[in-house]
Amino acid sequence: MKGLINFFLERYRSTFTILAFIIASGAASLSQIPASAYADINIPYVFVSTFYDGVSPEDSERLIAKPLESKLKTVDELVKIESYSRESMSYIILEFPDSYPVDKSVQNVKDAVDEVMPELPQDADQPQVIQFTLDEFPVMNVNIVSKSATDRELLNIAKKLQDEIEKLPGILEVNINGIPDEVLEAEINKTKLDSYRVSPFALYNAISQNNKAIPAGKIVSSTGEFYVSVPSVFETMEDVGNIPVIENNNAVVSLEDLVKLKRTFKDKKSIANVNGERAVSVTVFKKSDAREVVVAQKVNVIVDEAKKFLPDGMEIVITEDRTDMSVELVSELLGNIMTALVLVMTLVVAAMGVRSSILVGLSIPTCILFACLFLSPIGYTFNFMVCFGILISLGMLIDGAVVVVEYADRKMSEGFDKKEAYRIAATRMFWPVVVSIMTTLAIFFPLLFWDGISGQFMKPMIITLVAVLSGSILYALIFTPAIGSIFGNLGNRNEQSIQNSIVLETGDPKSLKGFTGEYARFLDRILDFPLKMITFIFLLVITIYILFFQHGPGGNFFVEEDPDTIIVEVEGRGNLNVEEKFNFLKEVQNIVLTVPGPETVSMQQASTEDPRQRGNSDRIGAIFLEMPFDKDLHLQSGFDVLNELKDKLKNIPGLNLTIRERNNGPPVGSPIEIDVFGSDYEMVYEATEALANYMKNDIPGVINTYTTIPTKQLKWKIKIDKEKASQFGVETSDIGAAIQFMTNGVKVGEYRPNDVDDELDIRIRFPKEERRLDMFENLNVLTNFGSVPLSSFVSYEPEYEVPYIRRVAGERAFTVAAEYAPGALTQDVIPLLNQWIEDTKEYNDLEFVFGGEQEETDKNAAFMQGAAAVGVFLMAILLTIQLNSFYQVWIVISAIFLSTAGVYLGLTITQTPMSFLFTNLGIIALAGIVVNNNIVLVDTYNRLRRENENISLKEVIIKTASQRLRPIILTTSTTVIGLLPLASGFGVDLLARDIEVGGRVAEWWNPMSFAVVWGLTFSAFLTLILTPCWLMLPEQIKDFFVKIKSVKSNSLTNE
Repeated sequence: MKGLINFFLERYRSTFTILAFIIASGAASLSQIPASAYADINIPYVFVSTFYDGVSPEDSERLIAKPLESKLKTVDELVKIESYSRESMSYIILEFPDSYPVDKSVQNVKDAVDEVMPELPQDADQPQVIQFTLDEFPVMNVNIVSKSATDRELLNIAKKLQDEIEKLPGILEVNINGIPDEVLEAEINKTKLDSYRVSPFALYNAISQNNKAIPAGKIVSSTGEFYVSVPSVFETMEDVGNIPVIENNNAVVSLEDLVKLKRTFKDKKSIANVNGERAVSVTVFKKSDAREVVVAQKVNVIVDEAKKFLPDGMEIVITEDRTDMSVELVSELLGNIMTALVLVMTLVVAAMGVRSSILVGLSIPTCILFACLFLSPIGYTFNFMVCFGILISLGMLIDGAVVVVEYADRKMSEGFDKKEAYRIAATRMFWPVVVSIMTTLAIFFPLLFWDGISGQFMKPMIITLVAVLSGSILYALIFTPAIGSIFGNLGNRNEQSIQNSIVLETGDPKSLKGFTGEYARFLDRILDFPLKMITFIFLLVITIYILFFQHGPGGNFFVEEDPDTIIVEVEGRGNLNVEEKFNFLKEVQNIVLTVPGPETVSMQQASTEDPRQRGNSDRIGAIFLEMPFDKDLHLQSGFDVLNELKDKLKNIPGLNLTIRERNNGPPVGSPIEIDVFGSDYEMVYEATEALANYMKNDIPGVINTYTTIPTKQLKWKIKIDKEKASQFGVETSDIGAAIQFMTNGVKVGEYRPNDVDDELDIRIRFPKEERRLDMFENLNVLTNFGSVPLSSFVSYEPEYEVPYIRRVAGERAFTVAAEYAPGALTQDVIPLLNQWIEDTKEYNDLEFVFGGEQEETDKNAAFMQGAAAVGVFLMAILLTIQLNSFYQVWIVISAIFLSTAGVYLGLTITQTPMSFLFTNLGIIALAGIVVNNNIVLVDTYNRLRRENENISLKEVIIKTASQRLRPIILTTSTTVIGLLPLASGFGVDLLARDIEVGGRVAEWWNPMSFAVVWGLTFSAFLTLILTPCWLMLPEQIKDFFVKIKSVKSNSLTNE
């Protein structure tokens, strides 16, 4: 230890070179780290989709979902499995731990699917296994908007953008919404077919037989080798129209004589709209391991290039892009960091003088750049969490340097030269500094193993703090002595200050004037009654705990912030077609557009094929309102917009509207979310309805309650007389194909036009006006006896059927979800729900599993309790090694209980609702901070007691506390004053010269800053009283027993 310090102090040029390298390489690393508002949340999901044309949801469940689930639930590391069975489609979503490699999870699922393939129907398509994201929000939406462009022009631009974006690394999928794919449609002319006695099947056969690649081989002769080609694949629409179908009176009747060929679009499944104008949206999703801000920046480059070549009357509007907002938010937080830095350094300068404060202040950029050396290689962005890790560490990272410089100053005031003073200071304070910082790191160490959504969200802050504090050890014990030995001095300290330092070191602190003297004289009085003072503080702390749990404000999972995005979700029941859904959405959008404030308003029509919609078949679509990031541009706040929307949209007949804000925190689902599942489907249905009704009618703290129970939809079920059909030689597949001519059409092949890159489907179907139910009567099918009406062996009848079936853990399931009403807290709702579940004995066979925000809250509470216990245990081990006394370890750790009481006191007095995520993390952070004062104080006590065996224990304790008073106040104040603006709800951006009440930075970091400021202030104040009393208590107990023994001895003598 001493040799290490001497090595770097004597070879100060080498030490300065290492310091310069850290600063230069750290600055280079910092320049490579992109800015991002939020940490990327990457939960590995794998998606298995299987298409089986024409099957009902029940058959999809029975034939596909169940066999696949049975095998997939055995896949290694699987966390959760759920499936959705729909018409013609089965989706299975598998969740894996965030620490599990995505590629490995995908491969394991593929292997399991391959094993179960023989059990699946032969007509079903091969299951597709891909990486998937359940993120509700994409990286961005690229909207091509135009009033005059044709659908084909819009689609061509969208396709080009899609192709370019899909080439980018980190892209998972790029979807086009608002316009369907093109198709070559052969529209049947039934009159002509009847006159030529041609069935639709003849058209099908003609097209499919004439659009095949024919391998003709090659000819080898004496003159050489020649390949033979047979042109047989359609290249133009004319090629399709010229296909011969039949011969009639020695004339060939071609396809164009019987049908109307036209390039058109498939039936629309969705419609997009931006700011009230028609649009096509290109929606971009990233892979789970890609960085959002990097992907967004690359997409923006492509979009900017595309804008240069847009036709007149067409524009691109970007929505859901948080890149610019990320830069602004990080810049705003950096401004708050600069404010904290100025406040901290002002305090240090006032307490230590200019030169010493410069020596301490240099630790800040050094430690931050040291941390950047690690942040860049592990792929972190410079996001909110990283920035706050830096902010919360500002006060802590200078503690070691403050302790060393303050001790060196005292030694110089005693007459030592600066080199020797810093050598003594670094040697003397080596272990106290190392142990104090290591105990702080120990409390954070278990948090590095925080998995799940919240763990990924918070981990950048924790890793940043660990890296910064690790750098602070290096700076305090290596660089500070080297720099101080060359540039350090006492500065402009007056004679009285120097004399006070000498008195603290060699004289009686009680003789001093000023605050230190008053404190020493106060200790002199209370140390005669340490047990009384300890009891008083103990009762005070217990009272605070009781008051908090009885009258505390409660809290929620995340922070409450002014919404930057508001979502209006629209639901409607019935067999609505695309145009009807669009008209409903348009009606809602027209009202939304009357609300002032939003920067953009975009509409997205729901696709029932998207599993991200959680199976809600009644969902028509959603309208997204994005607020301007710059609050100076706000016509009204996000909350005002939200409330005005709720008022204007509360009575729209036939629609159910949910108006909510976008949560910028961890994507944990709805605030209240309960999965209900079991083997009895009817009981699951009944329990879900009963729970939803209870939440709507009997819990006032709940709003926007909905279930995923789908509304049964009217379908026409075809009944086939199979015996009669068999007599005619007609297969079920023939009947199905015949009916398809009247519905979506029959795909008979593809061709690739010259003006597009993709192949177009060729489909045969009846004209729109003839695609009616009563036309089934006139539809013919080829039989062994010629063309026979379909009605000869087919009938149809209406039937109501659920549009999808959802399964969780292999059993049918529904979800009840809701949000908290304004002002409602978790403890107002969750206990009532638990009580209802416990009281309804008729549903004991079912499982009620909390998901969403409540699940994450419970998981985080359990993890934080375990992490805190492990952290305190690690801290105790380090302290035992340093102090070699269980009693003194208890003295140090007792500060943790004081700091928690301080947080609870602040919350109770101000009635500020706590954030379970941020406030609890602040309490854990406090545990690592508050012990530092006690460590140095107890270590100083041990040294002084060894060096002053001739004075009383009480005097040693007073001298110890008096010597450490100034450093404790200074190190505590630097942390408190740096976080005080945020703890008070103010965002003070020094760079932008702006002071804002509230604001996103203050909204986010107020709970944690509040916890640190109140807890640290309260504990530091009581530590200066309680720790001396703890140190004095054993001596008083010893004296007590000595007196008892003396009394007994005197009594015996008198007898």
